[in-house]
Amino acid sequence: MALQLNSSFTGASSACLLHRERSRRLNVPVVTCRQGNNDDRSDAARQQKSPSLLDRRDMLLGLGGLYGLTAGPKVLAKPIMPPDLSKCHDAKAPALDNHCCPPYNPSETISEYGFPATPLRVRRPAHLVKDDQEYLDKYKEAVRRMKNLPADHPWNYYQQANVHCQYCNYAYYQQNTDDVPVQVHFSWIFLPWHRYYLHFYERILGKLIDDDTFTIPFWNWDTKDGMTFPAIFHEESSPLSDTKRDQRHVKDGKIVDLKYAYTENPASNSEIIRENLCFIQKTFKHSLSLAELFMGDPVRAGEKEIQEANGQLEVIHNAVHMWVGEPCGYKENMGDFSTAARDSVFFSHHSNVDRLWEIYRNLRGNRIEFEDNDWLDSTFLFYDENEKLVKVKMGDCLNPTKLRYTFEQVPLPWLGKINCQKTTETKSKSTTEMSLTRVGEFGTTPKALDASNPLRVIVARPKKNRKKKEKQEKVEVLQINDIKVTTNETARFDVYVTVPYGDL
Repeated sequence: MALQLNSSFTGASSACLLHRERSRRLNVPVVTCRQGNNDDRSDAARQQKSPSLLDRRDMLLGLGGLYGLTAGPKVLAKPIMPPDLSKCHDAKAPALDNHCCPPYNPSETISEYGFPATPLRVRRPAHLVKDDQEYLDKYKEAVRRMKNLPADHPWNYYQQANVHCQYCNYAYYQQNTDDVPVQVHFSWIFLPWHRYYLHFYERILGKLIDDDTFTIPFWNWDTKDGMTFPAIFHEESSPLSDTKRDQRHVKDGKIVDLKYAYTENPASNSEIIRENLCFIQKTFKHSLSLAELFMGDPVRAGEKEIQEANGQLEVIHNAVHMWVGEPCGYKENMGDFSTAARDSVFFSHHSNVDRLWEIYRNLRGNRIEFEDNDWLDSTFLFYDENEKLVKVKMGDCLNPTKLRYTFEQVPLPWLGKINCQKTTETKSKSTTEMSLTRVGEFGTTPKALDASNPLRVIVARPKKNRKKKEKQEKVEVLQINDIKVTTNETARFDVYVTVPYGDL
């Protein structure tokens, strides 16, 4: 069964969003563009519709569960180890004709990474550097030199972009397997892997202009002034520009929608800003006690099926990718894993994701998110600023100062008091949803999600009226599992949770 765009899964009455949302991929491959100014993404014609379905079996609503804050003992350590680069194969990347393997020479020596001892570098907000011409000139020159390197140089701009394709579009199998792909999204690997990816990209840019203090800016989309597309990436003649963007969004001060999923939010700018800040606030509030909710679930070496349970920060990250990418075709560049890093704004976007992870760690008192060697010892390969192929462990990047960078301190409006209750504007749009509806259990029969007929079900909680100490030790999580969706169709469903009224 295909999920209809904007279908919803609601409670008996209006309520708040589920703490955690799951998203399998950024985009759906082929959508035909249409002329005119209509939103063509919800009903566009699709080419080569695949009969294969994502293997999620029947859609069943699982009962809520209580998740402990410490992992149980494991019999065997299974951290993910670096893939064999010589065995890189065609990726699942039709936007690039499936080719994105690196210019790797098997005779190359793989070394342990020597962490830098340079002065601490400060990443600044993209919207605050637009008037710093000296900095912008350096940034443009560094990217220009990177783009002018030989096509087979590991520092070449497009070779650097291909790194994302290799690890995100299944160009490698895990070490000692021939059928278990490497995937750095949808799990606890997502944030540390991308932190290293940005680090080496940034160090290479600095090396190209002989500037150890150089940093990439962060797209500060978690504050009002940073919620528009950064102006520094607009200039068409600039090496920072990219033609493959959704022009409706990146121009004229359009506010980014952090819940974007290929349908336009009709709300006013002020309402979208409020919704964005509330979404970020809830993301942090609901996940501080349980890192999986923020960062994603564990994935271990040899697991044939990644559960693809990404954390809530990755969900927000996905929305920004989709919002920037083209509205049709393969959704290049930002809307497709294989091409996303070809747009320079990718690195500023991920710099903010990286910053929000650091804020999350600070709010938790810098406690290690997962006291689990399968996470801490997972290892990957990158080319460093000295053209050496180096290996790095996830556990060595938890503190950005070890990588010799930090972030400029800016206001965090979502940490303050925000009215996250429904406003007059949103209430007027949901009046029809407030009528009482009799609700029962889900049952065992598969059901289709349909935007015109939301599913409403009662879910039993594992335990009510828990004491404060119990709430600190275990987090209550509602899981919705086993959703079947056509793999090449855009799909989204929303979840609302509420307390039933009376005996309904």
